[in-house]
Amino acid sequence: MTSTHDKRITLVTVTYGDRLHYCDELLRRAFGNEGVGHAVVVSNNSASDLGQLESRWGRRVTVVRLAANTGSANGYAVGIAAALSVAGDYIWLMDDDNAPSAGALDALCRQLDKQTHELGRHRAAVLGFRPDHQADIAMGVPVSRATPPRSSYFGFHVAHIPYKLWRRTPWGRPRPGTMPETVALPFAPYGGFLAHRDVYLDLGLPKRQLVLYADDIEYTWRLTARGGRIALVTGARLEDLEGSWNVKTNWRNHFECMLLSGSDFRAYYSSRNQAWFDKHYWSTSALVYRLNRLVFLRLLRFYGKRRDAGARLRLLERAIADGEAARLGFHADYSL
Repeated sequence: MTSTHDKRITLVTVTYGDRLHYCDELLRRAFGNEGVGHAVVVSNNSASDLGQLESRWGRRVTVVRLAANTGSANGYAVGIAAALSVAGDYIWLMDDDNAPSAGALDALCRQLDKQTHELGRHRAAVLGFRPDHQADIAMGVPVSRATPPRSSYFGFHVAHIPYKLWRRTPWGRPRPGTMPETVALPFAPYGGFLAHRDVYLDLGLPKRQLVLYADDIEYTWRLTARGGRIALVTGARLEDLEGSWNVKTNWRNHFECMLLSGSDFRAYYSSRNQAWFDKHYWSTSALVYRLNRLVFLRLLRFYGKRRDAGARLRLLERAIADGEAARLGFHADYSL
């Protein structure tokens, strides 16, 4: 074991389908290298024999079995509640296919201690660095351009258009260099999010009605909205064992990613929930929000016609309408 921290940490992950090999590698690294004391694995009706994890790790693992795939929002709500019932002081959320590089948790703990000293343990959180998911930061994009500004729409803001054009030129293309030690984020994914149990008690549980996608954005946004801080720690590397369907670096632009990638249920829930969050939480200027929305939707329709993706475009427009009207929960047409 290479860990040097002295914290009692409970890891929480949610799994589904047949993904035992991912869970096994995550726990092997978390227990063997990082010094995690206990893990809660929530099974969203997983097809894997998770009893193998219990046999291998004994009381260090708690498997919570759900009878159906209830989505990430409920899965993490169940997992966080279970973690709060055990003796650990800190909770580390991870996707089931995240695997910490050696020393990642120590790097997170050191930075969390600094933030706790400044803000108190109920306002401090840190996040592991996933280069595929924080691609702009990994590529050398200025930090001020790497997070979506307020009143943006699906991350799109008209004020960023000149920079987006500039970065496509040979002169403006981002070049990887020395990354900052930390980057302040307004919200974060579940994967790699570490905080004291007091943070989770203060935030409550994820919003189950979101079902899947952007539930982590809304959940972690609660922390920064009440004066807390989330620090992305670039020295705390996490490896994604499986590539995500919506990694934007695989596409020429965000619009083609939305129109051409993933299954319909992923496209529906991710778009519905993002539209809901942007309208009801992220917008601070109605005028700027409406302008960004107008331009974004026109570009989305342009690319939908250009790429002959009419069916997906109609799905996205339906999802956006549902999100903006706060019609949440499971949709009968998009089962998990």
